[in-house]
Amino acid sequence: MKALYVPAGLLALILGFSLWAGRYVEIRTEQWNAALELADQSAAQENWTEAARRLEQAYEDWDSSQTFFHTIMEHDELDEAEKLFAGAFAVCQEGDDADFHQMLAQLTSQLRLLAETQSVSIKNVF
Repeated sequence: MKALYVPAGLLALILGFSLWAGRYVEIRTEQWNAALELADQSAAQENWTEAARRLEQAYEDWDSSQTFFHTIMEHDELDEAEKLFAGAFAVCQEGDDADFHQMLAQLTSQLRLLAETQSVSIKNVF
């Protein structure tokens, strides 16, 4: 019976970490999406300086989590989000509201996908 304590403890530890990591990713993506929504609102009001500032803040916050995210997530998904951030910066500099809105929508969708891949759900288990 004692031989089962270590494996059961390790499994409990792995499960706990997985649940925590999934929730952490979800919280972080909600924060980034809220920041991107503010950038979109600023762009809609033709305040491109504020939109760029908010986008930069969202990116800096995103970038601060990359070391951890690269240890728990598939790199292709993270690289796609990086490309979308770069595209959003480019469109923001042009001051094109429609393209900026579309780029932010794609980025928001990609961030939601990242959170979904880390959530505890039946489709992620199988």
